[in-house]
Amino acid sequence: MQGSTPKRQSGSIEELSQLVWQHLEARDWLSDDSRGVAISLNLEAAELLEHYQWSSTPVGGVKAVGEELADVFIYGIQLAQQNDIDIADAIKRKIEKSALKYPAENFKGKSKEAKRAAWLDSKLNHKKEGL
Repeated sequence: MQGSTPKRQSGSIEELSQLVWQHLEARDWLSDDSRGVAISLNLEAAELLEHYQWSSTPVGGVKAVGEELADVFIYGIQLAQQNDIDIADAIKRKIEKSALKYPAENFKGKSKEAKRAAWLDSKLNHKKEGL
């Protein structure tokens, strides 16, 4: 599906955030510590990766991948809530930062090899904030 228009999503970040909050609140899970949630997020990301361990076609199909991806997002939203992070704002700022590090003109319309070389150059030569 690369290059196609993304499918319209059925909910906003705010709606999903409220849904996650209600789910956690109903179970008295709001006091989970950020460390534990960050670990859980990574464990779920590893479970997502397992679907692609030996093939580019996901084991279990897209439904199974969707369930693992949902777990990753749920923990991500929970972590953002616990740390008072506006996830929509954080995503916008990160994309702006990434656009500076990886300028579109270095990638758009280039071969796979040229894209890899541009990525490596950006990765090795871009200065991190505060360094």
